[in-house]
Amino acid sequence: MISIVKAVGVIIFIAYLFYDNPAAALFLLPYIPFYLRQKKKEICEKRRWELNIQFQDAIKSLSAVLESGYSVENAISETYNDLKLSYEEDAMIMKELRIIENMLKSNVPVETAFAEFAVRSGLEDIRSFSDVFSTAKRTGGNIIAIIRSTASVIRTRVELKRELKTMAASKKYESDIMRIMPFALLIYLRLFSPDITASLYGNTFGIVFMTVVLIAYAGLSMATKKLIRIGF
Repeated sequence: MISIVKAVGVIIFIAYLFYDNPAAALFLLPYIPFYLRQKKKEICEKRRWELNIQFQDAIKSLSAVLESGYSVENAISETYNDLKLSYEEDAMIMKELRIIENMLKSNVPVETAFAEFAVRSGLEDIRSFSDVFSTAKRTGGNIIAIIRSTASVIRTRVELKRELKTMAASKKYESDIMRIMPFALLIYLRLFSPDITASLYGNTFGIVFMTVVLIAYAGLSMATKKLIRIGF
């Protein structure tokens, strides 16, 4: 609901700034579904990153519990209790551990429980862990050593991703400033030099010109976002 209100506010602001007519917001309504999709995508990416961090802690705790002599099935419950010291009950990793624990109580094989967790998360690290764990169970490999090694690999990858995200955040900050500048310049001209912008409003040429500028701006903004994502 808040996202919709924000999107409506943005298109009304753009309609007034570019066309000097709030009614022009009706022609910008297609922006709302696009905006909501983008916000949903950003929220999903943020949640996936948080789950990745939490999974790293879970694997580290699971490795320590297994080294204490617990079976894998019982180690899940101990890992859950251990993570309760760091996470709230509604944290994503806590919910996932409860799902896995309930599946194990229903006699679902632990490798199957991890495989379904990997599917739900859509994370490469969890999928890799599930594949390695399943292979180790089938071949009778050293589960503790495998989990410890996997935890080390995941930790290294998470640290690398964190560094890349820091770099991407810096570039995103710069791109945000660049995206704000056209609006700031137009606001400045309308407030302090209205004679310069007067010819752009209330006529066909102004409408066409502002529409072209707005489309070009939207295209450059999307291209900038994609470049940042590729860099990350």
